[in-house]
Amino acid sequence: MTKFKERYIFNFNSDLHLDTILWRYTDEAEYQANNHKTYKPKVSDLVILNQELPKQLKIDIRHELLSSILQDEAELHQKRL
Repeated sequence: MTKFKERYIFNFNSDLHLDTILWRYTDEAEYQANNHKTYKPKVSDLVILNQELPKQLKIDIRHELLSSILQDEAELHQKRL
C-alpha cells in the first residue's frame, strides 16, 4: 500500500489571473511554519498547483501571494496589540 503525505492546499484569488489559484507550501516550509513561531515565508516556499499557467505568470502570482500573506499577517499582528 502506498502512503501519501497529507498536505494542505489553499486557494487564492489573484488580480493577475481570473481563475482561482490553488497553492501549497513546500514540505520544508510547512515543517518550519509548524515548528517555529517566528517563521516568515519566502517566495520559494510557495508552490502554485495550476499546471496550465505560463512560468512567468506563476512567478508573478507567487510574488502577489506572498505580499498578500505578509500583509494579512501584519494586520493580524496590529489587531492583537
